[in-house]
Amino acid sequence: MKTVGKSLALAALATAALAASSAANAITLSYDSVVTGAVPGTGSAPWLTVTITNNSGSGVSMRFGTNVATPEFITSVFFSLNGGTPSLVADNINNPNLGQGNCNGSSPAGTGPWQLCMAFASGGNGRFNASDGAYTVTINGVRESNFVYNAAGYRSVAHVQGISPNCSGWIGDNGTTAPNNPGTSCGGTSVPEPGTLALLGLGLLGVGLVRRRA
Repeated sequence: MKTVGKSLALAALATAALAASSAANAITLSYDSVVTGAVPGTGSAPWLTVTITNNSGSGVSMRFGTNVATPEFITSVFFSLNGGTPSLVADNINNPNLGQGNCNGSSPAGTGPWQLCMAFASGGNGRFNASDGAYTVTINGVRESNFVYNAAGYRSVAHVQGISPNCSGWIGDNGTTAPNNPGTSCGGTSVPEPGTLALLGLGLLGVGLVRRRA
């Protein structure tokens, strides 16, 4: 009986260790603060979550989920990295349509710098919102530990467009040093989207990315 009990205890410890190891290899970014512009009128904070999990061997899977609903949609998403050479794995999926570009486009002042910059399409079926469910992509060249808070206190920011009647706003995953802007009401003044324009104009790598719907 003592041998059986010892074996069960060891098995329980091994299971706990495995669970702890898995948890340590994944992080979830929660975009629950308004950086600048209008507050999304659909859904509630966090308006976007991105779960980054180490794949076996190398690379990560990145799972996007949003409660932003039509007519609102997510466009640019910028990430802060410490090291790594991120490269999105492309396929022919285009609904929604996500691609990687360079980081020369603008983001809200005082939030960068950024090392991984991506954009969902801003028109047609390529847009990304709650109607698409979960969306998972694969990125080579990085691990979850590469995704860090930058000097401004942000790990990532994302742009929400289509906020009625003619507005947009930036939301972010911020640390304790970053401001938590209450946002503004939408009175018809649109926040410019130079980041998305730069990403789309300078070439997205691939029509879409490997993903699965939940």
